[in-house]
Amino acid sequence: MLIKSIRLNNIRSYTDKEINFDLGSTLLSGDIGAGKSTILLAMDFALFGLSKGIISGEALLRHGENHGSVELNFIIDNKKIRIKRTLKKSGDSIVQDSGYLMINDELSNLSPIELKQRILQLLNYPQEILTKKSLIYRYTVYTPQEEMKTILLGKKEDRLDTLRRVFNIDKYKRIKENSKILSSDLRGKIREYEIITSDLEDRKKEKEDKTKRRYELNKILQDVNIKVIYFSNLIKSRKEEIEKIEEKVKILNELKKNFELNDLNLKNNIKKYEDNKNKIEALSNEINNLEKENIKETDMDMVYRNLVSYRSKLVKVEEELLGARKSLNESKYAYMNSDKLINDISGLDQCPVCLQKVDENHKHSILSKEEDKIKDLSENIRIYTKKENDLTKDLEIINSEIEKLNESRLNNEVIKLKIRNLNEKKGNQSKLINDNDELKKIIGEMNSKKFDIDSKIKEIGEIKYDRNELDNLLDEEKKILLEKNSLDTELKNIDENILKLEEEINNKTKTKDKLFNVRKLRNFVDDDFSRIVDTIERKVMLRVHNDFNDLFIKWFNILVDDENLNLKLDEEFSVIVEQNGYNIDYLYLSGGEKTAGALAYRLALNQVINNLIVNIKTKDLLILDEPTDGFSEDQLDRVRLVLDELDIKQIILVSHESKIESFVNNVIRLNKKEGVSEII
Repeated sequence: MLIKSIRLNNIRSYTDKEINFDLGSTLLSGDIGAGKSTILLAMDFALFGLSKGIISGEALLRHGENHGSVELNFIIDNKKIRIKRTLKKSGDSIVQDSGYLMINDELSNLSPIELKQRILQLLNYPQEILTKKSLIYRYTVYTPQEEMKTILLGKKEDRLDTLRRVFNIDKYKRIKENSKILSSDLRGKIREYEIITSDLEDRKKEKEDKTKRRYELNKILQDVNIKVIYFSNLIKSRKEEIEKIEEKVKILNELKKNFELNDLNLKNNIKKYEDNKNKIEALSNEINNLEKENIKETDMDMVYRNLVSYRSKLVKVEEELLGARKSLNESKYAYMNSDKLINDISGLDQCPVCLQKVDENHKHSILSKEEDKIKDLSENIRIYTKKENDLTKDLEIINSEIEKLNESRLNNEVIKLKIRNLNEKKGNQSKLINDNDELKKIIGEMNSKKFDIDSKIKEIGEIKYDRNELDNLLDEEKKILLEKNSLDTELKNIDENILKLEEEINNKTKTKDKLFNVRKLRNFVDDDFSRIVDTIERKVMLRVHNDFNDLFIKWFNILVDDENLNLKLDEEFSVIVEQNGYNIDYLYLSGGEKTAGALAYRLALNQVINNLIVNIKTKDLLILDEPTDGFSEDQLDRVRLVLDELDIKQIILVSHESKIESFVNNVIRLNKKEGVSEII
């Protein structure tokens, strides 16, 4: 992994700045607070995101801003990679937002977790650290100097746990812890299997008893089956005898039933014959009476023709009468008008309209005309009055004739009814005579059938039989069958119990075998396996310790040239300080010596991890944060030897020591002005 550039937007003291990196050693130079460590934290954030206890959003996002981002460009296996992570303010907290990953111009928008997963794959880091701190990165690539001092001076248990995780050998501790859990589970299984198999012998004994009982039941059942067959055959014989008798009884009962039914039908038919005979006699009397009346129908066609003719005359006379009365009324009205006019004019001297005197001649002329008119009207009244009287008489005659014709028509209907009644009675009489002829035949046949049935009944005679013997046999058979069913049920239950016992015994036997294997496995886990894991862990730790100790001594001796001062590591990776032949506490060292010890520890740790985990992609990069704090001029000169000895493609140093600028390949100078970091 080689870093090409990083761009910081609203990250701590940076508003929007891009920093480029070259191969070789690069120094981030500047006063305290210029923004050097911010670049290293931004790199950590870009790769692995926020991490509780290491990098928080509040520590990265610039005060007063709602959004920020880091964009990191680097190369792995000749692949150009760009990753961008973003921050945003959400309420009172600052959280990661989605970002992207670009590999050789192929862009993928990813969530924070997905980004970390892809980076771990690219760096070839174990996937199990996805939700944990990136210990490999922090102890091979970038470890703040103060954090390394904390490891050196902290509790040995914490140091060992940290180193186990860093060296990826904490798995042995987990294996031992898991083996204890497994042993506990196996102990539980053993107790469970012991409980399951505790009654195995009892179940075998129970099976043996059930098998004996089954043998006894089979013997008893054989005797019972013989009895069942005996009674079954005996009952079958008795049933066949009784069935024959009952068949005769059934036939006899059927004959008696038919005899009674035939006798009932015979009586009904005789009664019906007598009733028909009485009806025939009554109908003969009624027919004779009707024939004596000599009933004949009227010629209704003549009646209807006359009726139509008189009705037509009636309409014509009524029309003439109506016309005569109308003319009579008109003549009477005109007569009254003329008579009134004569009376009015006779006494009129002055015209009521023009008020002039009426001329006598004129009056005479009008009166003469009206008198002539009255004579004519009087004659008309006489003529029309006579005509009215004549037509009224004609109308009365016509109505009388019509009434006679209607009466003749009604009488004819009565005659028709009498004739129809006569014919119906003759038909009924004929039908009843035929019915009685048929009934005579039926009555004869029924009498013959009655005689035949009575003969058969007498031939069969009275039948008597006793069912008690059969009922007793059936009761005995029922008792034996109940006994057989009881034995069958018990035998079936015993067979089922034996099958269940065999299955249970088989399962318990298998469980007993499992118990033996589980006990054997638990003994192995508790004894042999634990010793093997301890041995492997000790050997691995010894190898790591030897390599670590040799490298630690090497780097410390390069940084500190003092024959009287020797530092080495004990078995728990704690620093042992020997000065002038005496062991002293690490805290009694000078500031520069402590820094040298921390840097030597850091460099040794880097090389050991890279040697143990051969496939990680961060071997070409080393970041040192303030590695020379408290160094003397001579120690600063020795840093050049360290850098030359490391042989790493890209080293990034953070220091405010200007002397280091003389032996690094590149220098990036930083300055903070009005709260904003800049590159000088």
